[in-house]
Amino acid sequence: MTLAGRTVLVPRGGNWGERVCDLLAERGATGWVVPLVAARPLHTAEVRGALDRLAAGGYDWLVVTSAATVGVLEAAAEVLAKVAAVGPATAAALEGAGFAVDLVPESDFSAEGLLQAWELAGIEAASRGASAIPTPSRVLVLHSELARDTLADGLSERGHWVDSVVGYRVEELAVEEAAAAHLAAGRADAALVTSGSVARSLARFDLPAAMTIACLGPVTAQDAAAVGLRADVVAPERTIEALIGALEDVS
Repeated sequence: MTLAGRTVLVPRGGNWGERVCDLLAERGATGWVVPLVAARPLHTAEVRGALDRLAAGGYDWLVVTSAATVGVLEAAAEVLAKVAAVGPATAAALEGAGFAVDLVPESDFSAEGLLQAWELAGIEAASRGASAIPTPSRVLVLHSELARDTLADGLSERGHWVDSVVGYRVEELAVEEAAAAHLAAGRADAALVTSGSVARSLARFDLPAAMTIACLGPVTAQDAAAVGLRADVVAPERTIEALIGALEDVS
């Protein structure tokens, strides 16, 4: 079926929100931007120390699991490390900010997918007589305070020295009463839930039963279920294109 004529809640603004609205418009839908959360870079001593080491060549690899990390890296004097991104959206954000990306999973854009890509890169390098990812490598993982330990633990288990640093905080944003009223009245036919923090923020509102909840991957669907939101649609890949496509398939 088609999304034509439907209104879809887009939970973040800025360039990302504009891009999502453009993708929806290509399918005849209207994106309604209601910013629910925002990433706030932290300026702690731990973050400053990690960025100083990154600029001094103290890490072999920087691992980035979200485009929000770009805001943290803007404070870095230099990035003297190879960069691994969890997926193409994160890689695009990094490259758009001037950072070269050396490793991105071909599929399964998650912590587990990045760990698998990491292993495959090492195997392919070994077959060529090279060692693209020597063990142990010195790895900096910059993440949000809500991130799971899957990636850092997985790298540690593989023999790498991992510095896991909370680089940013995801804050819930205030929403105008008028927007909340429009939500309750059913202005949006569907809502894009792109993270656990978005799910938690959306759950505070009185949502109509007919609204379709579209989640970015199974982990986000689990997070949504934990706060009482059903996952009507689960994207097969952690990309916004896959999420909109999955929504289109059931709308």
